[in-house]
Amino acid sequence: MVDRGFDDVPDEADEGSTRRVHWTIVKRTVADQKTGKAMSARYALQREGVESEFPNLGAARAAVNKTIVHPEKLTLSKAEHVAAKGSR
Repeated sequence: MVDRGFDDVPDEADEGSTRRVHWTIVKRTVADQKTGKAMSARYALQREGVESEFPNLGAARAAVNKTIVHPEKLTLSKAEHVAAKGSR
């Protein structure tokens, strides 16, 4: 299992209420029998008994509206710090 979570969706049977739908992303790897080295990987999204396959983890997470912001992308580089100080 790579990732799991849930979505609160409107309940069609009972107006005004929501129901929780759990989902799971599973990594499936095909390996070489002799060396054991991974040859390919696919990600399967399982939600409400339905399974969808995706070529990469980002696509599977996008299907459930989950985005991950990496902290290193939020941190300014030294050059950006100098430019910010210079513009003040």
